[in-house]
Amino acid sequence: MKKAILFPLAVSVLSACGGGSSDGNQAQEIQVLGTVVADAYLFDDEALNRVNSRRGTSYSAENGEQGEADLATWHVCGAAYNSLVEPNLYNQDVDKDGVADTNLTDDEGNLYYNIDLNGDKVAELNLLTQREGIYLNVDMSCDAKADINIDNNFDGISDLNIDVDGDMKADRLIDIDGDGKPDFSYTDSDGVSLAGVTVQIEGKYGSFETVTDDNGQFSFERIPTGSYTLKADDVALDGSNIWTRTQVEIEEFDDSIGAFRMHQDPVITKVNVNNEQTLKGFWQDFSWYSSDIETEYAIGDTVSVEITVEDPNQRPVTAKFTADLELGTEEIIEADGVFKYQHQITEKDAEEYMVSIMAELSNDDGFFGLNGMTDVQLGAQFMMADYVESEELEVETVTVGDEVFNNPPDSTYMLVEVQQPIAIDGSVQIDVEVTGPAERIAEFYVVGRKDLIVDVLKGDSYLFDASIAHPQYVYEIQYITYLDYLDEREEVVIKIPLDTERKPAIVDGLMIDGVVATDVMARVGETYQLKALYTDPQDDVVQCRFEKAGNHSASDYLISDWGVCEVDYTFKAEDAVDQFNIRVNIRNSDGIVVWQDYDDLKTYDVSVTK
Repeated sequence: MKKAILFPLAVSVLSACGGGSSDGNQAQEIQVLGTVVADAYLFDDEALNRVNSRRGTSYSAENGEQGEADLATWHVCGAAYNSLVEPNLYNQDVDKDGVADTNLTDDEGNLYYNIDLNGDKVAELNLLTQREGIYLNVDMSCDAKADINIDNNFDGISDLNIDVDGDMKADRLIDIDGDGKPDFSYTDSDGVSLAGVTVQIEGKYGSFETVTDDNGQFSFERIPTGSYTLKADDVALDGSNIWTRTQVEIEEFDDSIGAFRMHQDPVITKVNVNNEQTLKGFWQDFSWYSSDIETEYAIGDTVSVEITVEDPNQRPVTAKFTADLELGTEEIIEADGVFKYQHQITEKDAEEYMVSIMAELSNDDGFFGLNGMTDVQLGAQFMMADYVESEELEVETVTVGDEVFNNPPDSTYMLVEVQQPIAIDGSVQIDVEVTGPAERIAEFYVVGRKDLIVDVLKGDSYLFDASIAHPQYVYEIQYITYLDYLDEREEVVIKIPLDTERKPAIVDGLMIDGVVATDVMARVGETYQLKALYTDPQDDVVQCRFEKAGNHSASDYLISDWGVCEVDYTFKAEDAVDQFNIRVNIRNSDGIVVWQDYDDLKTYDVSVTK
């Protein structure tokens, strides 16, 4: 079996033909087996210690007699349970057969076995089974909660944390997070087998998915031989991601890829904010607001964050800090996984209601487990004490000739559809009423100008002269006003119809050698006739333009410039790509267009093979 572990994620290099093609020679299909294993140190130490602490105690397991039963061993809680049960409920004979079934005591009256805590006549703790000894729901810590061998449905069979070999260490189906569902089991390879994890194989013949069983094992029944990327994802107890990416070669007669190990991202374990608040936990995405401590900051104040980051694999962690999306110039201090960054608040910072310090932290493994860009991120927001909210920017009305249009409140985009048409050589006055700061910028743009090299028109008023644009069935004028183009701006699109009864030509379809284009598999090197189907209500002279589109890399995309709507084209090797399209542009001879130089455009998928 060939198996290569490649980091970063390796992608199979596969030859591709045009859309709609397929490989008719399927490879040999085989069964693929494997196990998902994670290193034990990826999990919470205290949780694992709770399980491991059972070692060294004589115990006869529910799944076999590997160890001599000693009832005295189980007198661990003494009289601790006595106060939990009413004395008149001791030694209850539930089925009236003359033998006590629940709340059993020793000769001194101390409760030890078959303890019914809620009076429902069903024992919850330290259950005696038909075998000698205590087998299920054993409470080792005397806190009235079962620690190992939990029987969830009281059918006398352990559901979780089964101690197979009697060493008081739970061997399989371990419920480490206490949700009543098994999470993983121990292996002999100093690791943990993960149960219930989705495993996916992706390759030339598609994507296949399965889920690991209670022992972390998975199988794919019929997988074609070839190169695949094998991946699995889960979440650790600290909330961080556990995942793996492995490239495998599945070959004929091979039926197993063995075990492959999971990986865990680094996590933030402690954050000190400006020496005012310290928080401890496990985070991959941490957020903090100074409103949590009811503190505000002023110009000249220094704010800081100190972050402790731990990586389970002891890899070096690097950090990038920013203050309000600007790369920080202040010094980053790092020592033994602790990063400290500080920022002095400037007058520019005070223009906003808060200053944000952002951090992105990653190890050097080449993968970014949080969101594809970083492993861990932090955001700390410091509220400004002297922030003065600026006047809100908003378009109120737009007037075009005699027509007035009101903008809905709090709308940042307004579409104005004028009813009164404009002559092909006419003009109309446009006025925009805006409330907001005086220092704002306002600009007009005309879509489809004849002269593309022209200064942007400034201000809130504009006399539109139709002669400056290509004759269009509907003229489009765009207006924008802003303080910061990327942050706060208002936009208006004004559409003015042309005073004409003329109609545009419409593309109806594309035929290749008389066949609908999307049904054709064209061959490289062969010549085909391209024919555009169209509708022209005016029966004018119609021109077409054919172009190549899609994900090819050819710089020469033109098949034929404006002219007849039937042309011959010889397909090239560069056209045999996954997504190849032919684009049909059309216009009639009335001199009026929908867009800059055409009436209609449609794109058609075409499959091309070598």
